Amino acid sequence: MVQKEESNPSTKVQSIDRALAILETLAEYPSLSLMELSEKVHLHKATTHRLVNSLMENGYIDRNPYTKQYRISLKMFHLGNKRVHNIDFLNVAKSMIRQLSDDTKQTVHLVVEDNEEVLYIDKYGESRGVRMQSKIGTKAPLYCTAVGKALLSTRQNASVREYWDSIVPEQKTGRTITTYEELISELDEIRRNGYAIDDEEFEEGIVCIAAAFSSAREVAAGAISISLPLSDMVDKDFYTGKILEYATKISHLLGHF
Repeated sequence: MVQKEESNPSTKVQSIDRALAILETLAEYPSLSLMELSEKVHLHKATTHRLVNSLMENGYIDRNPYTKQYRISLKMFHLGNKRVHNIDFLNVAKSMIRQLSDDTKQTVHLVVEDNEEVLYIDKYGESRGVRMQSKIGTKAPLYCTAVGKALLSTRQNASVREYWDSIVPEQKTGRTITTYEELISELDEIRRNGYAIDDEEFEEGIVCIAAAFSSAREVAAGAISISLPLSDMVDKDFYTGKILEYATKISHLLGHF
């Protein structure tokens, strides 16, 4: 139930702005008295009281019956949660990797983590002169792929140690990481840069640049990568810039800010 406001459109907009300011202020504190709230939003006590009552009637604010202080209700959470559940995760990410492939003219992958491996759920484009093992539905190790290392970099080192102790690293190429110390050193660099590089560690002649993306519910919802021939790494800055740009775009579209 919304209270009837004045007919002047500018007054209605002002009331909305003030109501939003009240909600945002209450969200910063466990609870506030009417006087405290009025001072923080710089409104007269009577105006604050009127807006607070309207927000209470609509379920956005509740009042502690003992302290008489106001607090934000969980209604905003429920509304935001509905938005999160309505996001089509796969379609959002797939749409973005198609754009990324068009921008870079290279092969782009979309992966998620599945039982301590990366699972390829989409692949788009074909890099010139590059033939890769990756296929939609196949899996690859975390420790020797760019997408896998990007996902590992979002974990605490203790979790990485547990992962490392649970696997038997395989030397895929002469450049494959085979010690925990090497892996941690590289993950530290990935955390600093925001992107990971597979420098012929999984397949010879192929370099991959990857970054993890987040959603409103997960710090590492998945990862994307650009795969390219070694000769194209002369344009490394271009590709690292693009992977960071698109990982950020996907995270924002999935509700992570």
